[in-house]
Amino acid sequence: MAHPTTDTLGAIIITATWWHLGNPVPQLPGDGSPNDLFIGLSTLSGLVMATATFICTMLYQSNSHFMVEARKRFPEELARNWLSIIIWTLTTAILPLFSLCLWETNRITSFGIVIFSTSLLLAKGGRSIYWLNYTLFMEKASSIVSPVSRNPKNTCS
Repeated sequence: MAHPTTDTLGAIIITATWWHLGNPVPQLPGDGSPNDLFIGLSTLSGLVMATATFICTMLYQSNSHFMVEARKRFPEELARNWLSIIIWTLTTAILPLFSLCLWETNRITSFGIVIFSTSLLLAKGGRSIYWLNYTLFMEKASSIVSPVSRNPKNTCS
């Protein structure tokens, strides 16, 4: 989780594998227009970005003892993760629209961009879910551990 660039590397590897397999472009149903595919992917990316922003807000506004401690200990890692998630999900929302413009002139590049965007969106969405789970776990753990057990000075006689 400390290296969010691995998500981008994974998307590059998946796209390169598609390219080396002969870069097949599937026949699209109906009139062969990619509008539904590209606009749907762009919309999904926007929804993932909105969800990621909500999770990020939840993490940074949590007052639980363990989350406060995690933010103190790992500020750079958290910032790097959330910047990566938000920037790349915004990118995966824009790239399919760019692919839509490219479709008529270069279908292979256009579909390659969609494969890259989809792979990266899945990785960043998964990373967001990881952080949601982490935040909820820390909230639960903080509520289970009583304030007395965290502060040895408040012991009863």
